[in-house]
Amino acid sequence: MTNVPGQASFRELVFSDFARYRPGSQPSWLKVLVRLPSVPGLLASLIVRAQQRLFEKGHGGLANQLRTLGNVLIGADFGAGMQIGTGFMLVHPVGVTIGFGLVIGDDVTFAGGVTCAARHYDPKPGVEQEFATICDGAVIGANAVLVGGVTIGRNAMVGANSVVLSDVPEGAVVMGSPARRVGTRETA
Repeated sequence: MTNVPGQASFRELVFSDFARYRPGSQPSWLKVLVRLPSVPGLLASLIVRAQQRLFEKGHGGLANQLRTLGNVLIGADFGAGMQIGTGFMLVHPVGVTIGFGLVIGDDVTFAGGVTCAARHYDPKPGVEQEFATICDGAVIGANAVLVGGVTIGRNAMVGANSVVLSDVPEGAVVMGSPARRVGTRETA
């Protein structure tokens, strides 16, 4: 993964996300604002990016208030504290549930209903929760569930309704419950 958290500014992150929705368009704040009412994924991205920066600057309370805003406005649950690279695309953000320990690389795409969950909901004291790491260029299909500290490899694809319990290799296509490799993703 190429992006280090805190490396890109809020503006650069939002504009990199906008560029995924409008390839070839020169991003500006005016263009972002014009698209917000009609592109729910861009609105979700704006909320996630604001949370990301607030949390990194030690404003966890404000970041969590944005979590509620995301729930109310778009029906998505974004826990503060994620590390997300540039060019994040939430195609259909409704139902997406992602949390505080998640690490996402550059140019990652989520479809609707994606859930990135901890392996244990009631961890024992002193046991740290593990969350997924999603590498650059990965695509996560609708209603896919990533459980625990799995790694989704670079340019891998997780099919719709899949339940990922183990690591997905670079360039692999996985589907099913539990997810199994069914092919290789061709990238341009």
